Amino acid sequence: MWINGLAIIVIASLLLMAVTRLAVERVAHAHHAQKVSFFNRYPVKPGDIVFLGDSITDGCRWDELFPGLPVKNRGINANLTTNVLSRMDNIVSGHPKAVFILIGTNDLPWFERRHDEQILETYEAILRRLKTETPETSVFVQSILPREKSKAVRIRKLNEGLKDLAMRYGYVYIDLFPHFATPEGQLRPELTNDSLHLLSAGYAIWAEILKPYLRGL
Repeated sequence: MWINGLAIIVIASLLLMAVTRLAVERVAHAHHAQKVSFFNRYPVKPGDIVFLGDSITDGCRWDELFPGLPVKNRGINANLTTNVLSRMDNIVSGHPKAVFILIGTNDLPWFERRHDEQILETYEAILRRLKTETPETSVFVQSILPREKSKAVRIRKLNEGLKDLAMRYGYVYIDLFPHFATPEGQLRPELTNDSLHLLSAGYAIWAEILKPYLRGL
């Protein structure tokens, strides 16, 4: 009898997880469409400095960190590398002065079913479009930030792949990871409240790392 009860609990839990996942996906899809609509109405232009990525990029007020610079925030919550690739038209058509990319952390959860090779292939497709369609743009490939300890080995491996891609395309690789990680490879607890997104102290560190690159543009 207890086995039947346990089976019911397991099935109910799986159904709840499935329903929750579908709800989250609907919200993320709607948010993505809303942001893309805004980006299409207010396009990237020559001379712009674009910050491209997911919610970690989206959560920053880049214009306040770098006042006086023509920055455009093109981060979207929950974006994967595939989402960024799908909206590259808006980036390359504007021929921006520079693009700072941080993307890949949302590809990691098991339910996305994205292998490292697939992630790097998609990332390379993003870089290929930039190199082919707006070769005058300076591109900066930023390493994936640390998150929970269990993902540290995988993130380090992916970052090695991103470094190789940046070198192959003649782009600058910025290794953010060691500035944000504990010795165990997790996101430093004083920089986050959810082991993924950054608090203000994290953005302050990020801004200091990027200042020399921005001065060089």
